[in-house]
Amino acid sequence: MSDTEEPASRFIDQYKNQGRTDAILQAERRQRLLEKQKRSRDLELDAGRPGLLEELAAEPEPPSGDDSMECQSAPTRAKKRVRIITSKLFANKVQLSEWMHERPDDLDSWLVRPCPVGQRCLLVFRQRIAIAFSKRGRSIASVRTKLNLRDAIVLDCILAKDRTFYILDALVLAQVELVSCECQFRFAWIESKYHENGLAELLDKKTANGKEGFRLGLLPSYDLADPTAMERCWSHYPAFPDDSPRLDGYLFYHKQSQYVYGKTPLVVWLFAFMLQDVLQLPPGVVNGRHLADKPVRYTGNYAAYIEEFDRMQANRRRKPRNKGEKPQQMDTTGELGGQDGVTPDATLWEAMEAAPLDSDDDDLCPTREEDAMRALEME
Repeated sequence: MSDTEEPASRFIDQYKNQGRTDAILQAERRQRLLEKQKRSRDLELDAGRPGLLEELAAEPEPPSGDDSMECQSAPTRAKKRVRIITSKLFANKVQLSEWMHERPDDLDSWLVRPCPVGQRCLLVFRQRIAIAFSKRGRSIASVRTKLNLRDAIVLDCILAKDRTFYILDALVLAQVELVSCECQFRFAWIESKYHENGLAELLDKKTANGKEGFRLGLLPSYDLADPTAMERCWSHYPAFPDDSPRLDGYLFYHKQSQYVYGKTPLVVWLFAFMLQDVLQLPPGVVNGRHLADKPVRYTGNYAAYIEEFDRMQANRRRKPRNKGEKPQQMDTTGELGGQDGVTPDATLWEAMEAAPLDSDDDDLCPTREEDAMRALEME
């Protein structure tokens, strides 16, 4: 499903929305999308359109290769070239979030997941291989599985530096296509099948040459209808044991939302230091260290911070970059480094990759940061 309807005229749209805040517009779009999803579910069934399962069945099987087929990038210093697979089927199918501009009136209708720093990808299991595809459909890693799987699996993951694919969501799992299912069902189905089918044990912990392999983990989800769940989610610091992986922020999912290809107002994002200001939670719900671990530029005015973050990202995308030139940077964590207290560009890439925006993989310094992630398995 896609939420990409364009207005008849962007000028008419701007005129109609003049004087209305991002928060009001987001709430209205959210309601329209929920109504559209209810209508489109029946229309899609009546139309008999092929779903993702049918498209997967028509897609050629992944190359078998040898056990050294671990990661895709340019030739390395060892002069080893590995294959890059480009998939039109999995291009532009990652669900992207928006900023949360204001506390939703129906906060109890939302689920939240903590997200580690890493690279967003679709992890596709077919037979004895799992291939991770970037948002543009380019393979970034391929991993051998322990079992020859009869049914395909498509997971929405974050690949972190601890060599773990952390599951956010799922498009296909256990012979069920989940794209048109509501989020609350998808999350329950994922958790059930993750334990029942032993998904954590699917990937080899060692590669063929004896190096450390990859792992598959499930990120916890918390139901904001339960006050104790809020405390469990935000009261402890760090968010992950021993701060590994490092927390990037939180994704909020509307319980009734279907999986949307692209941006959707039914999935929204906040950095941890923004939680108190945006959600207006009672004191003590959010651990004070989450709130203190904030960028120098963040003063509590989250709307101004979001605007600056968006502006800097847009400028970086428009500006042509000469060879050797460093990209524009913005402080997205409380850690200082580099000149003038600005975080290194690797930190910026990591934050943006898991952040909500429409960042593209090719925009994220592919010669440095993207290759650094690919180098995780190039050993």
